[in-house]
Amino acid sequence: MSEQSAHQAHAAAHRTRSGPLVGREDEMAVLRSAVTACADGRSTVVEITGDPGLGKTRLLSELGDLAAAEGLTVLSGRASEFEQQRSFGVFAGPVRSCFGLLAESRHGPLDEETAALLELVQPRGSGPGRHGFAQVDRSRLHHALGRLLAAVGQDRGILLCLDDLHWADEGSLELLHYLLRQPPGTPLLLACGLRPRQAAARLRASFRYAVADYRVERLPLPVLDRQACRSLLGATHPPARRDRLCTVSGGNPLYLEVLTELTLDGDGAAGSQTDLPDTLRAALAREIASLTGDELSALRAAAVLGDPFDPMLLGQVAGLGHGPALEALDVLAGMDLVRSCGPGGPPHEVRQLLQFRHPLLREIVSRETPPGWFLGANARADEALRGSGASAVERAPFVARSAQAGDLDAVRVLVEAAALTTRSAPATAAAWLRAALRLSPQDPSGEAARQRREMLLGLARTCGTTGDLASCRDALSQALDLVPADRLDQRIPVVALRSVIERILGSPKAAKRALDDELARWPKTEAEVNPLRLQLATVGMAQGNFEEAAAHLDTVLALTPPPVDSGILTSVAACRALGAAYSGRTGPMAAYASEAASAIDVMGDEELAAFLDEVGQLGWAEALGERHADAVRHMTRAVRVARRTGQSYMMPYLLLGRSYAQQGTGDLAGSIASAADAEETAHLIDRPDLIGYALTLRAAASALRDGPAAAADAAERALRAAEHHGRLWELSAAVLASVRLDQGRPGDCVELIRTITGIDRSETTHTLRAMWFCTAAQAEMARGDTGAATLRARQAAEAAAAVSLPGQSGYAALAMACVHGDDADAAAELCAEAAELFATGGLVLAEGRARLLHARALVAAGRLEEAGAAVGRAKQIADAHGAGRLSALAVNTQRQIGARRPRPAGHSPAHGVLSEQELRISQLVSRGLSNRDIASTLFLSAKTVEAHLTRIFRKLDVSSRSALISALAERPADQQMAG
Repeated sequence: MSEQSAHQAHAAAHRTRSGPLVGREDEMAVLRSAVTACADGRSTVVEITGDPGLGKTRLLSELGDLAAAEGLTVLSGRASEFEQQRSFGVFAGPVRSCFGLLAESRHGPLDEETAALLELVQPRGSGPGRHGFAQVDRSRLHHALGRLLAAVGQDRGILLCLDDLHWADEGSLELLHYLLRQPPGTPLLLACGLRPRQAAARLRASFRYAVADYRVERLPLPVLDRQACRSLLGATHPPARRDRLCTVSGGNPLYLEVLTELTLDGDGAAGSQTDLPDTLRAALAREIASLTGDELSALRAAAVLGDPFDPMLLGQVAGLGHGPALEALDVLAGMDLVRSCGPGGPPHEVRQLLQFRHPLLREIVSRETPPGWFLGANARADEALRGSGASAVERAPFVARSAQAGDLDAVRVLVEAAALTTRSAPATAAAWLRAALRLSPQDPSGEAARQRREMLLGLARTCGTTGDLASCRDALSQALDLVPADRLDQRIPVVALRSVIERILGSPKAAKRALDDELARWPKTEAEVNPLRLQLATVGMAQGNFEEAAAHLDTVLALTPPPVDSGILTSVAACRALGAAYSGRTGPMAAYASEAASAIDVMGDEELAAFLDEVGQLGWAEALGERHADAVRHMTRAVRVARRTGQSYMMPYLLLGRSYAQQGTGDLAGSIASAADAEETAHLIDRPDLIGYALTLRAAASALRDGPAAAADAAERALRAAEHHGRLWELSAAVLASVRLDQGRPGDCVELIRTITGIDRSETTHTLRAMWFCTAAQAEMARGDTGAATLRARQAAEAAAAVSLPGQSGYAALAMACVHGDDADAAAELCAEAAELFATGGLVLAEGRARLLHARALVAAGRLEEAGAAVGRAKQIADAHGAGRLSALAVNTQRQIGARRPRPAGHSPAHGVLSEQELRISQLVSRGLSNRDIASTLFLSAKTVEAHLTRIFRKLDVSSRSALISALAERPADQQMAG
C-alpha cells in the first residue's frame, strides 16, 4: 500500500461527519423522537451499542445536530482507554462546558462541592491544585453535577452525549449510575455509546436501574445490509467491485470506507484483506511513521500527557526546547492529528487545550512508542508538573508509570495522592495505594513494615468504600501478616475492622469466626481485647443470639478496670438496646437507649465519628421502640458525620434506619428520599439485600402517598432481592402483604404473613408482630373467614401485650375492630382506642388511618356527626403529611356521609355536594351539550370541563352521562338552571 493510500485510509477512518448516513433510518427516527420528547419536558436514555466502526460516534454527532436545532443545550464527553485512573474523566468535558455556559450568570464563590468537582476534572498541569477540595465525599460531588445540569438546562433541556463508555473510570460509572437513579431538575436526553463486549457488568446493569422518570431506548447497531452498503459506495465502483467490497467489509461502514480507499491502488486488493481492524491500525501507523523526529516526539509526548493536554508542557515532556515543540505542534495540527478541544470551560482558562482527533489515533501512538522513551517521558512529565506546583494527585499517574521499585519518594507521592482522593474518588485512591505497595519493599522489617502495613490498612478502608470488599479482606489479611509477633495488640484494630467488613458483606458467621480465632490468642481474662468482644456481641445481636451477646457484654464490663471508660459504656448500652428491641423487651430497651443517647448526644462530631456503629444500633432500637423522632435525630447526625469523615460504608445502615423512622413521624417525602439515598449507597458496596430493603421502604411510603399500584413493583423487587427468611426479608414480606391487601388480593396477603409469623425464629423482630397479625386479620375478614380473622386478632393482642408499645397495642385494637363488623358501635370504640394509642406512640399516619376506619364504623352505626369529625381529622393528618392515598379515601368517606344526611325539601342529592360551577355543568350535560359546547357556553377550556366532570362523577358515584342525568332528575323543575 502506498504512502498516499495510507493517508487516504486514515482520513476515511476518521471521517465522522462527511458522507451520507446510510442504513440508519430507524435509529434516526428514535433519536428525533427523543429530542422532541426532551424539548417537551420528558427525559430519555438512549443506549447505542455496537462493535467498532458501526457508527456509534456518528449517530451521537447527528443527535447533537438535532438537539442543537431544537434549542437544547448540548454537552459531550468521552472516555479514554488510557485515562481510566482519572476520576470522572467521562464528565470532564461536560462539567467544564457547564462552567463556561454559566460564567456570565454566576456570581460569588462556588460552593465546596461544585469547586471540588471542577478541580477534579481539570487537565493535568493546569495549575496548582487546592488539595482540600479533593476531600469532598463522592456522593456530594454527584449532587453537585445534578445541580450544574439543572442550572444549565433550565431554559429548554439538555442533551448529554457520553461516548466510549466501555473505557469509563469507576468514578464516571458511579456518576452515570447516579444520574440514572436521580435525574437532574431539567429534561435530560442522556445518550451513551459503548461496545457491549468490552463493557463492564456494572455499566450494563446501570441502564437497567434507570428510574421511571426516563424512557429508555436501546439501539444495538447491526451491520449494514447489502443494499445499504451499495448505497454508501455509490456509483463510482463497478458492480463486481461493489459486491466484493460489501462482502469483505462484513457490512461495517468504517471498514467499508477504509477498503474503498485501500483498493484504489489495485483491483484485487480488497479480496486480500482478512483482518480489517489490523489493516486500519496499519494505515494509521504508516502515517505516524512518516513524521519527522521532533514531530513524532511531540505527538508521543501528547499521548503521554493525556486527553486533553496542555501544549505548554510538550517541550519538556518530549525532551525538546519550547520553540521546537511549538513548531512541531503546528505541523501536527496542520495534519489534523491534534485539534482544539473547542469552546467551553471556566472563564479563567485562557490557554487553549488540545486533544487527539480520535481515540484510535492516540492508541496507535501509545502502542508504537518505545518502552524506554515512554518511561522517560513519564518521568519528565512528573518533573514538569512538580516544577509547576502541581499536586500529588496530578503527578500520581506519571509517578506510577515511571518510578522504580524502592523509590521511596515516589511511594510518598502516591500515598499522598491516595489520601487526597480517598473520599472523592476511592477507586482512584486504591489504584495509587496499589502502585505504592508495588514500589515499596516486598519483605520489609522495622519502620518499612509499619509503613507498608499502614498502606494496606488504607487500601482496605478504600476498597471497603468502593464495594470491593474481597480486596478489602485481602489487604487486611496482608496487614495482619506484618504485625510483629511481640505486638499482638496491633492486631486488635485490624481484626475489629475485618469483622465490621464481614458484617457489611452480610457474613456475620465469617465475622464471628475471625473474632473467635483472634480471641483464642489471648488469655480469657485479658481486658485489652474488649473491642473484639464488643464486635462479637454486635454479631450475636444481629444473629438473634441475644443471651450469648449479653454474656460478651457482661465480660467486657467485668474485665474493664474502674473507672469504666464512657465509650465502652456507650457501646454496651447501644448494643443491648438493639438486642432488647429485636427480642421485644421494651422496658430494658428504653433504659439502655436512654443511657446510650445521653452519652452520644454530648459527643462532638469528631468523637462521634468513632461511634457510628453504635449510633446506628441506637437509632434502630429507638425506631423499633416507637421513639421515631429521636431515631431521626440520631440517624441524621450520624449520616452527616459519616459523609464528612468518608465512612460511606456505614451509610446504607444509617439511611435505612432514618427512612424507617421518618415514616413513623409521617415524613413521607423525607422517607422516600432517605430510602433512595440508601439504595444508591448500597449499590456502591454491592449489597443486594440492602438494596431490596431500600426498595421496601420506598414502596411502603409510596403506598401511603400514591396508593398500592404505585408501590407494588418496588415491593415485589424488594422481596426478590432480600435473603429468604432473613430479618430484612420478613420486613419486606410484611410491606408487600400490606400492599396486596390494599390491592384487593387478601389471599396473597395471608400467605405472605403466614411465612413470617408461622414459625418461631430467633431473628424475628418481635416488636412488629402485632402489626403483622393485624394485617392478617384484616385480610382474613376480606376473604370472609371470620374464624381465622378472630384467631389473628387474638395473636395480635398477645404480641402487643408482650411488648407493651402503644403503637402495637393500637394494631391489636384495630385487629379486634375488624372482627366486630356486625357490631358497628363496638368496632367504632375499638378504632377510636387504636387512634389514641397510635397518637401516643407518635405513629401519625397510622393514627390517620385508624381515624378513617373509626369514621366508617360510625357511619355504619348511623352516627354521622361523629363520623364527620373523625374523617375530618383523618383528612387533616393526610393532607399535612402528603398521604394522598389516605386523603382520597377520607374524601370518599366524607361524600358517603354527605349522601346519607337528610336533604332539605326541594333539594336533589347533588345539592350541597356539588359546587355552583359543577351544578351548572351538570345541568348543561342534562340538556345534551358536549364538553366542547359546555366550554364555549361557560367560557372555559374543554380540559377544565373534563376535570369538573371527573369530580362530579366521583362525588355522585356515577360513571356515565346518563347516570348523571338520572341523578339530577330528582331535583324539582323550578330548581333547574335557566338556559
